[in-house]
Amino acid sequence: MLQRIKRIANSIGMKFFIILVSLLAVAFGVIIYTNVYFLTDHFRKDAVRNAVKVSNLIKRATYYSMLENRRCDLTNTIANIGKEPEFRGVRIYNKLGVIAFSDKPEEVGKVADKRAEQCYVCHTEEPAKGVVPTKDLTRTFRVDDGYRVMGLISPIENSPECFNAACHAHSSQGSLLGILDVKLSLQDGDERIIATRNKMILYSVFLILITVLVKGYFIYRMIHNPIKKLNDATKEVANLNLDYKVDIKSNDELGNLAKSFNAMTAHIRQEASELEKAQSQLIMAEKMASMGELSAMVAHEINNPLSGILSYARVSSRYLERGSGDPEALESVRKNLAFISEETKRCGNIVKSLLIFSRRGSGDFKNEHLNAIVENSIMVIDHSVKMKELHLTQEFNCDNDLIRCDPGGIQQVFVALIVNAMEATPQGGTVGITTECDGQNENITIKVSDTGRGIPDHILPHIFEPFVSTKTKGTGLGLSVVYGIVKQHGGSIEVTTTEGKGTVFIIILPRIPLVSQNSETM
Repeated sequence: MLQRIKRIANSIGMKFFIILVSLLAVAFGVIIYTNVYFLTDHFRKDAVRNAVKVSNLIKRATYYSMLENRRCDLTNTIANIGKEPEFRGVRIYNKLGVIAFSDKPEEVGKVADKRAEQCYVCHTEEPAKGVVPTKDLTRTFRVDDGYRVMGLISPIENSPECFNAACHAHSSQGSLLGILDVKLSLQDGDERIIATRNKMILYSVFLILITVLVKGYFIYRMIHNPIKKLNDATKEVANLNLDYKVDIKSNDELGNLAKSFNAMTAHIRQEASELEKAQSQLIMAEKMASMGELSAMVAHEINNPLSGILSYARVSSRYLERGSGDPEALESVRKNLAFISEETKRCGNIVKSLLIFSRRGSGDFKNEHLNAIVENSIMVIDHSVKMKELHLTQEFNCDNDLIRCDPGGIQQVFVALIVNAMEATPQGGTVGITTECDGQNENITIKVSDTGRGIPDHILPHIFEPFVSTKTKGTGLGLSVVYGIVKQHGGSIEVTTTEGKGTVFIIILPRIPLVSQNSETM
């Protein structure tokens, strides 16, 4: 399960999907932030404009009350305005900083602190600023209930109507009579901004989810599945399944890649078929070349038994022509006939082994005893070994020598290696064949060794290549054919050599080759 999760996480489709989700989240986040920012800024500007309008409206509503000094009317007007839910405070300061009127009666007569938020704008330095821009006359702060409040300081300026009034006189020298301080609640606007922001987030999440699902489906169908099919196809081709085809029906790049892949496997399949035919012809050519060499060996091998058979047959014929009933003569005839029978059987076995070797390999795999194949191979060339006065040793260390193979092909391997060992070994040398089983009893190791001259270092890396040989005569195809047959059985072949001391060919064959398993399951 963990490996499947890792494989999915490392896939191109998943990486593309994660990048897409990240880009969508970032894009919608930027959109939400921008919209909320501009909405808040627009609301703040509207709030400032509304606060200025409300402040001007209050000043106009109280203008004549202040002009005629009707304090009672002025107090009631301020109190009634302050009862509206949007107002958090309405105050009028005189020029000395004393609260002259307020919607909260308990504040009247109190002196404002110059460090308070409503005074700090003008009194950041002394003497106080004469003219303050409108944008600096507003302030925003939070109250105990957590909502924001906007305060606006609006100056009440001296005018001719004021300093010429009969009810009370103001000096014409002063430009400022007092300050109107209005505090407006921003709760309603903040709630609308928060609601709008939450809706935008909710809608964005919904849109992201819908987009991700739709895009994820198309990524899965158009990217993940085709890439997975191509990946599976490469694994099948790596396992030599050249009949596998990629089923991608699209006209995009992946579809073109699938078509090219199928065309490539078809071409490789055709080339492999032609190569297999060429290899088969090569094996037969090498076998026919080897037959010429083996014919001479077999002729010598059969010549001696035939000479003995002829001699003993003549002697027995003379005994029988005499018509003598001598027991000794009859016993000699019986022994001669037994010798003739044994030698005839020996000739038959030699010819049988030669026929097995010369038979065209069909590539059919069946269960055979490896030791028997080795013995048949030795029987073909045993006489040549004796004629050259070589010592041929056999050591079978594998109790269970049953193996599934092509007997003719394996015998061709052994005959070729033994003949090469004989030709490389001087008179009196030793040629050895050893078989061993591995610990799991799944493979059999065969070693063909000699005490000959060895293989030169410059030839050793190319020893299994066609037309490479250390002999003056021969096609140079023997070891390349051996290599092909061993590989055909799913095995391996290696060589170790020391010049002047000898060579060892090491063959490892599986008991059940992969090619045999494939042929049985097809």
